[in-house]
Amino acid sequence: MSDLTAVIDHFPAHELTIRRLYANAPDFRVLCEDYEAARRALEHWCSDGTKAEDFQRLLAEIEDEISEALQNSFNRIRRNPET
Repeated sequence: MSDLTAVIDHFPAHELTIRRLYANAPDFRVLCEDYEAARRALEHWCSDGTKAEDFQRLLAEIEDEISEALQNSFNRIRRNPET
C-alpha cells in the first residue's frame, strides 16, 4: 500500500484534497509517509501488546495531524475561494 493510499483509505471523503496536498505540500507528504510507516509497524508488531499500543497511539497522533492539515486546507479555500 502506498503512503497516499493508506491515508485515502482512512479519510476517503477527502481524497481530492489529500491528493492535492500530497502533490503540493512537502510537510503533508511527510505526514503520509509517517502514517504508512507507523501502519506497517503496527501490522508487524500486532502480536506484541506493548509495541502495538505504542504504534496505535502514534497512528492516532498522525491521524490528528492529517485531520488538522485537511481542516486548514478547507479553511484556506473558504477564505480564498479563487485559489
